[in-house]
Amino acid sequence: MEKHEELQNKIKTIIKELGLSQKEMAKRVYCERFEDDDTEETNKFVETFRQNLKRKAKPELLESYLANIANLREFKNSDLAISRPVELGFIPSDIRKALKGISKELINSMESEDNKF
Repeated sequence: MEKHEELQNKIKTIIKELGLSQKEMAKRVYCERFEDDDTEETNKFVETFRQNLKRKAKPELLESYLANIANLREFKNSDLAISRPVELGFIPSDIRKALKGISKELINSMESEDNKF
């Protein structure tokens, strides 16, 4: 799975877990990014946001969406978390790679369990 697909899935999972639609989330992300309440600009952003969850979007853009989502009150009050590993420099690279592999397996396992329901 490519990076943009992983990020898209993560965003969609968060939206689902928070009980929001993509349109509702897009409006919240828009408000997080911009000061104005221009209805036309909001609607353009909503469409762009939804399209970026479907097509091959730049990972940097999707990561910025995740950063905006992480700042939302709904997200902060939920039990969801976005892990952001911090490189401290004292874990050997082979152990770090093994831990990263285990983490991915756990995440994939949890996501496949969620998809069964």
